Amino acid sequence: MENNSKILFLLTNYFNEEEVFSFISEQLKPKKNKFIDIIITNNGSKNSSILENKITAFQNVTLLKSAFNLGYFGAANIGLTHYLNQQKEYPKAIIICNTDIKLAPDFFSVLQNKLSSENFDILGPSIYSSFSKQFQNPYITSRIKKNKLLFLKFTSSNPLFYKAFTIYHVLKSKTIGSKNKITENSNPYAIHGSFMIFNKTFFLNGGTINYPSLLFGEEIFIAEQAQKLKMITLFDPNLKLEHAEHATTKIFKSNENINYLHQSYCYLLKTFF
Repeated sequence: MENNSKILFLLTNYFNEEEVFSFISEQLKPKKNKFIDIIITNNGSKNSSILENKITAFQNVTLLKSAFNLGYFGAANIGLTHYLNQQKEYPKAIIICNTDIKLAPDFFSVLQNKLSSENFDILGPSIYSSFSKQFQNPYITSRIKKNKLLFLKFTSSNPLFYKAFTIYHVLKSKTIGSKNKITENSNPYAIHGSFMIFNKTFFLNGGTINYPSLLFGEEIFIAEQAQKLKMITLFDPNLKLEHAEHATTKIFKSNENINYLHQSYCYLLKTFF
């Protein structure tokens, strides 16, 4: 199958082999969906042989190995680089996503229609969080303010500050119930990082997923590139999926991850604001 009809999934395995394989076999169904290529980057998991043995049943699934954690976009970038080295050209679309995801039955038919009929560079689906009972897209409707980033940088500068802010945020989200339930297409500033769809035009027109920070802030990194390069970001409520939020990344981050979060905010502020 030619690359101009392919959809490439870039997945990360970080000590969650069973979840990754379940997502591939039950949601992506590579034996049935021949238009899909899947690259998994093993982010330092020590027991990747379990996953490696299971995916041998699929011809269009590749497992790459890294001895250490490359981060979310870092792992995806390794996968994309490998794909380009092999295929020499971009596929029709590239999807970077979590593996704690359940796709709607018509997801791929809706996506294929969108890819053939709409002009966009970045596409966000309707993401329902089974944890917060909220819709996560559009993630940020208009450009984030510098003062907001400065506040987030401050809250992540100390683990106690961050954990207090997290408790407040969780309680608030539980109180207000479902939000962001938008039923029409829109052009948001940023889409949620748990499932990001890129038209190949994003990369051909100068976009990159080569994110210098290890974790967090990827949505703003992409959004700022889109603004600078005058790209089109779309949200489509007809593309539906469910996100088992925090199944992999816990609500209360470790002190190490809070530090990564702080570093990301520092990078974003320095680079874009």
